[in-house]
Amino acid sequence: AALFGFVGAAGAVALALLQPPVQCYFEENPDGSTDRIKRWATRSWAIPAGQAPRFHLKAVNPMLEKHLARWSKGMSPAEEGSALSVLVPLCGKTFDMPFLCENGYGVVGVEGVPRAIMEFRAEHRMRVKGFKSRDILSPGEKGSWEKGVSFGPSDQFAGSRFGQVFKKGEQGIGYYRDKPAVWSGKVNAGKKSLPLHVIEGDMFDVTPQMISAATFVKDGRFDLAFDRGSLVAIPPESREQYVSTLSQLIRPGGRILLVALDYDQEKVPYNSKRNAPPPFSVTGEHVRALFPAGSWCVEVLEDHVE
Repeated sequence: AALFGFVGAAGAVALALLQPPVQCYFEENPDGSTDRIKRWATRSWAIPAGQAPRFHLKAVNPMLEKHLARWSKGMSPAEEGSALSVLVPLCGKTFDMPFLCENGYGVVGVEGVPRAIMEFRAEHRMRVKGFKSRDILSPGEKGSWEKGVSFGPSDQFAGSRFGQVFKKGEQGIGYYRDKPAVWSGKVNAGKKSLPLHVIEGDMFDVTPQMISAATFVKDGRFDLAFDRGSLVAIPPESREQYVSTLSQLIRPGGRILLVALDYDQEKVPYNSKRNAPPPFSVTGEHVRALFPAGSWCVEVLEDHVE
């Protein structure tokens, strides 16, 4: 297996860290939507309390520590006087988020598995303050989002609806919006506190409008993104959609620090009906195809063989 690192200007930095296989694949919901969360929740996170999935690092990612200064060198925040903003897709309960805040960055993570967020809150309660409850996000007009629970009246259950629950609530019987949601906290960084927010939802559904409505990043686009295990978790046929989603969330001139894993995929053949891989093999050629020259500048930071 090879470990890679890539850096880019309109574009991307990528570093790779070898991780053991985890279990994840997508399913279709009865309403035709795609459930990218269920298998993570029922397989990777179906473990006894007190244990962590095999992909979870119980420390700050060493590649992040090593290349943090270079990753953000010369960058200026979108708003003068504010901190650089960092997006962490598929964040789990990573130590990287409070670490980034303590080093002067504002952070937004995206995680679809509720247990991961609950454990993050418990394990980092001394570092992340105010991270106590979530605000439901409901869709508005023309792709907009707002905090609050939307409601659709219905006298009887008419089938599952993704992101909604059927119940009798304050507004009567019907469908209440339950996801996505946002958790908001702060981390002490010397003489000031920096925001740490986590979107509870599917990364593929996140838009600049959602980020703007839910977090401190009011223009909906980030200065930086740290992908330390997301791209390798995405099946090959979904990579372009993932990169398209990620690209919309990065402002022009922004950078991505990407952790990728290159190995002989034939030894762990991909079959959508199997539980593993991920992690999928992502080569340097794959990265350059996904982040093409002209739109992105890709630089290899490290290349390890294990």
